[in-house]
Amino acid sequence: MPIRFCQGDIRKLLSHFNMKPERSSTIYWGIGRDGIWRTCKFDYHKDKDPVATGTAKIIATSLKFNTVLEMKEYIDKYL
Repeated sequence: MPIRFCQGDIRKLLSHFNMKPERSSTIYWGIGRDGIWRTCKFDYHKDKDPVATGTAKIIATSLKFNTVLEMKEYIDKYL
């Protein structure tokens, strides 16, 4: 069974890593509290809208997580 996220989860995660959109773009970038530079393409609509599983995998990779499960565990632990 795939791991599901809603757009609100991803938005909170981007905020947690101090990532801001680049000049009214869907590209977010920033340096997190751990000192790692991250960039991520994310098109936000509403908090409750689901994120496709393939998109979640790409977001997890761009945020320097090894797997989607690792990203889910991070969200559950810190957010």
